[in-house]
Amino acid sequence: MRAEVAVVGAGIIGALTAYELAKRGLEVLLLDAEKPGAATLASAGMLAPYPEGLSGELLQAGLLALTHYRDLVAELGEKGFPVEAGFSGTYVAALTPGEKEAWEAEAPLPYPVRGGLGARAFPGGYVHPKALREALLGVLRGMGVPYLKAEATGVGEGKVLLAEGEVRARRILLAVGAWGERFGLGVRPLKGEALLLEGPSPPAPLFAGEGYLLPREGGVYLGATGREEWQEGVDLFGLRWLADYAHERFPALGGSRFRGVVFGYRPLGEVFVGEVGEGVYAATGHGRNGVLLAPWTAKRLLQLMGVEG
Repeated sequence: MRAEVAVVGAGIIGALTAYELAKRGLEVLLLDAEKPGAATLASAGMLAPYPEGLSGELLQAGLLALTHYRDLVAELGEKGFPVEAGFSGTYVAALTPGEKEAWEAEAPLPYPVRGGLGARAFPGGYVHPKALREALLGVLRGMGVPYLKAEATGVGEGKVLLAEGEVRARRILLAVGAWGERFGLGVRPLKGEALLLEGPSPPAPLFAGEGYLLPREGGVYLGATGREEWQEGVDLFGLRWLADYAHERFPALGGSRFRGVVFGYRPLGEVFVGEVGEGVYAATGHGRNGVLLAPWTAKRLLQLMGVEG
């Protein structure tokens, strides 16, 4: 198989970059190994550049996402692919007098938080990552972009090596998340687990102490744990932490019904978007901000590939 650009990895970064390339007329091929634990399928989709502590160029990248996702969600909806999203802000709850002073948390809490002393509101919101990925893949199918379920074993000299066969391309993008180590990228896995409940939804994402919650499909997404390991599934330690956190922090969730749990591997390391070999590009190290930084990452990659100035 041949293409102008082969995108390895169909998470939000890979799928969004493939979409932007295809919109500009390039022949794109999208590959994904569909391994359990892909970050996009478990991600909260939080758009919270200020509460996440970003600064400098990454803060500007996060702010870019707020405008970009508004337009993208509207664009996908017009094409028949609605995506759950909200852009009414993000909140940080103060749990101690010191936090209240540090965060200047003078606003009322938007959702009941046990021990909460107030909140600080920031520009932001959220987008449903799994739904966004499905929408992007649906639009790409309609544009005639091939999707290949296959695991890449290596890249180089204008080709992607597969377990069976190869793909030739002028440019190759590695958007493989926590699996970047096999391609020599400096990342390691940080496993995160989250709880899905049928309880009352908060009006917007809310950070409180060591975790957070946000709306998800009429209920609540509550997360998240963080452990450096390769271990599939949600274990008892993670489930207990999430249940205790929900019970101790959010009284409104006391009688909430259990909907499910999700897990994924965040690519932990320095954020890197650049060329790693002749015609080979990589986007890696985004940690828990992959969705937030995806629009900036896609824009940067198009510039590096010479598709946009």
